[in-house]
Amino acid sequence: MIFALTKARDGPSAGRSRTVLGFGILAFVAMLAALHPVLQATVWASQANVYHPEVGFDIQVAHPSGFSARHPLGTDPLGRDVLSQLTFALRPTLLVVVASAVTVAVLGTVAGAAAAFWRGKTEAALTHLSDAMALLPPSLAMLVVGVGRPDFGPTELGILYGAIFGLGPGAAAIRAQGLLVMAQPFMDAARTAGGGGWWIVRKHLFPHLLPLVAVQVASAVIGAIVVEGFIEYLGAAQTRLGLGSLVYAAITYQRVLRTGVPWYALLAGTAAITLLVAAFYMISTGLREAFDPRLRNVT
Repeated sequence: MIFALTKARDGPSAGRSRTVLGFGILAFVAMLAALHPVLQATVWASQANVYHPEVGFDIQVAHPSGFSARHPLGTDPLGRDVLSQLTFALRPTLLVVVASAVTVAVLGTVAGAAAAFWRGKTEAALTHLSDAMALLPPSLAMLVVGVGRPDFGPTELGILYGAIFGLGPGAAAIRAQGLLVMAQPFMDAARTAGGGGWWIVRKHLFPHLLPLVAVQVASAVIGAIVVEGFIEYLGAAQTRLGLGSLVYAAITYQRVLRTGVPWYALLAGTAAITLLVAAFYMISTGLREAFDPRLRNVT
């Protein structure tokens, strides 16, 4: 209860702080992903066979090995450097993030805003489409396709998740907010002033929908990240290295090779997924609190 009261009292400022922290974590993860090719071209250039993220092997140490100057995050049971794996494995996850975010933002905003502004048959058609998409859980669809079609890359999976979420629950939420905006007096004033349809949508409707669009995008990305990790863990995407693959390798190969569980390798994958999910959760809740009109005048 104390947390709830504090949250209500500090709503907008706390929301902005949480959003900034979320974007900071996201920037840190993106920096780690960008670090991999830099390390491969400089520090690891002379020992490419040791620090290759997929087939690397260090003959100078026993595997799995713990933290050391040579391997800051240790090595897994197959002798691969965990830091190299982690920085490399972040790339497909970030591709899923970008693909799902862009797809939800575009499809959800267009479908939701169009249904709110153009009534009649347009609203009915888009509402039925949204209801149909809401019956198909995007997580289940992405998991089934990812497991059944290992050739589907992270970008395709992100687009699939984003399309179902964006046209389903995302568009429904944006449409509901759009209907509230359309009922405001300034919308009638814009029509009276002679504003055209697209001009009103662009100048008056879209700006009021953007905070909710950002929340919907962050919510969708969280689901896409988790499902992508499960697909990689299940081995359906073992043809490429991902965060779920790190967890899979740490658990599975220690049984096959009868080695100890390399907790540092296990935590590398799980911690990265947790950080990404936490970042987008903070961005989502932070934006909601920062733009919630009920909290703007709270002192």
